Amino acid sequence: MPKINLPGLRALAAAALCLCLGSAHAQDAAPAEGLALDGLIREAMLYAYPYQEFMKMRHEALEVKDSATATTLNHFRHSRHLATPKDRWANGPIRDTFYSTNWLDLEHSPLVLSLPETHGRYYVITMIGADLNTFSYVGRRIGGTSARKVALVGPHWKGEIPKVDQIIRAPTRDVYLNLRVIVTGEDDLKSAHAVQDGFLIKPLLKTAEDSPRIKPLAQNWSRFVDVANEALVRNPPPGTEQKLLQRFASVGICGAGCSWDKLPATVQQRWLVLAPEIEKNELKNRLNADRKTPDPNRRNGWTPYRLPDGFGSNYTMRAQSAAMSGGILGLEAAEATYFAASVDGSNQPLGMGQSYRLHLPQGRLPADAFWSISLYEFVTGGQYMVDNPINRYSIGDRTKDMKRNADGSLDIWLQPTDPGPAKRTNWLPTPEKNLFYLMARAYQPWPEVLDPSWILEPVELVKPE
Repeated sequence: MPKINLPGLRALAAAALCLCLGSAHAQDAAPAEGLALDGLIREAMLYAYPYQEFMKMRHEALEVKDSATATTLNHFRHSRHLATPKDRWANGPIRDTFYSTNWLDLEHSPLVLSLPETHGRYYVITMIGADLNTFSYVGRRIGGTSARKVALVGPHWKGEIPKVDQIIRAPTRDVYLNLRVIVTGEDDLKSAHAVQDGFLIKPLLKTAEDSPRIKPLAQNWSRFVDVANEALVRNPPPGTEQKLLQRFASVGICGAGCSWDKLPATVQQRWLVLAPEIEKNELKNRLNADRKTPDPNRRNGWTPYRLPDGFGSNYTMRAQSAAMSGGILGLEAAEATYFAASVDGSNQPLGMGQSYRLHLPQGRLPADAFWSISLYEFVTGGQYMVDNPINRYSIGDRTKDMKRNADGSLDIWLQPTDPGPAKRTNWLPTPEKNLFYLMARAYQPWPEVLDPSWILEPVELVKPE
């Protein structure tokens, strides 16, 4: 299941500023050595990392029967309950939507995706290729909520295409679909489940499965090379990247014709030394950076995350997204914009039993679909929702009976103890001792939110009454 966490989003946004890998040019006549060899292995690993991670997630979902994500090819797997403090499958789990997942193989037949009439209920399906680029969206923002049929067609298919409302050509044969459906609350579960069940997918032709042969293994770098190459054979990169593969061939990454066993022992040894360091220092540790690290994008204590609509040639950013569990699920800014705060307006960490006020001058976050502000405490092992007596883990457009000020603005009270009857409807409980952070989400944000100058007001430290 996906997770959208504070350190991970920070790394993803920061990565947008990183330099891309070196420009493609013809493969060197002689094998690289020394620093040149190390640099080439680094480039090849960062390029191939998303392909390997995609195949690892695919394997866990389709081949490991007791996996938490276990499902079958070309079928939706639906989550069915709203997240609570007991849910620790992900950092910062979202409570606004149900998730559904679907792994596809488009090599031997197009698939017909049936979208139900949702009567205005928000949903979005992201379509993600084996290179971890999101290549298409369908949903409320793009296409509306009326019933329709969409044909998903693989890059090599030359046969019949069914008559449908929309045809989407996937850039890779292996595809991952992620569906989000909004839930208004516990009393909406039955209706939301019915909407989920209305999303169906069927192949145009009945064909035999053609699964990858090589099993991914964590921290096994010889297997990493072979899994990545099989993924590249199944899902050839665009022609613009072929020169990159020619360069990477000498270090074992090129698709057909490349394998770990064909590498010289000296190159294998450098892989075994460098790969763990690159994964730890450039990928994984970037995601676990100290939350107190100064953030140049932070204003008013909030860090905005307006994610791009694709990675382009920024292979470093793509690899860092792959390293973040579920990082591939971050939506482009036009679909959802995020803001995270782990400090108050004075740049002091939030929590430790303190009380705060968050003022929303417009009485909401400016968004067409929905908005929410969720709270997560930092505990050993992750960031999760806070257990509290009123079972409230977020505040947003679906929160009942909130009291607005005379001018229409909204004050949200953040504290561990009940603020009293006058403020209780606007109370978002905080942990008694631990630090916490806030995640504000605006789905289908208004144009003003997409403007880099827009930011929330700072979280204000107050004295409890």
